[in-house]
Amino acid sequence: MINTLTQYSCIIFDLDGTLIDSFAAINEAFDAVFIRFSGRTIPFEESNSYVGVPLEELLGEIFGKENQQEAVNIFRNKYKEVCYEKTFLIKGVKELLYYLKNQGKSLNIATNKTGSISRSLIKYLKIYDLFDHIYGVYDGLEGKPSPQMINKIINETGFSKESSILVGDSPIDIMAAKNAEIAVLSVTSGNHTYDELKKSEPDFLCDSIGNILPPVKG
Repeated sequence: MINTLTQYSCIIFDLDGTLIDSFAAINEAFDAVFIRFSGRTIPFEESNSYVGVPLEELLGEIFGKENQQEAVNIFRNKYKEVCYEKTFLIKGVKELLYYLKNQGKSLNIATNKTGSISRSLIKYLKIYDLFDHIYGVYDGLEGKPSPQMINKIINETGFSKESSILVGDSPIDIMAAKNAEIAVLSVTSGNHTYDELKKSEPDFLCDSIGNILPPVKG
């Protein structure tokens, strides 16, 4: 799979479930919102199913447009409290990123997480300097599946769409890549199974981002 990925010059990664495991922090943030409006916490599996969906749209649909902004504020405030201590790089990610960077690839991030928080987390995890561009919502760009973030990264790096690929863990990522007319590699490091991702017909599919780079022998 690494030979497939290195055919591309511009590699754009999703964040949650692709590069980082932030599900515990996200679950706490959703719990805070559900306690406020529904008087209950939610199972881990339920909060996981919401990951990757644009937050405003999601919370507005669940709690009503009249409560949307309050729900978003509660989520973001709680998430900021807990995200640093409860976010980790997925196994194998750092090694993969350094390998690709040493191959001269342009590494970038397009996420439906808030852009400022995403950049702060990447700095905290000490991999910020590996990336050329990191974009998220509230950066003046539409969230995925809109292709806006992907198109902006491709334009700013100067590479063609044919030499660009998106790596993500959800059907939304697949849709975004198709909307941007670039290749997509799906990984099951997040909350979607191999079969679920296969139904969305990505160009490439890997059972784990940690398995893209073969283990070092010896």
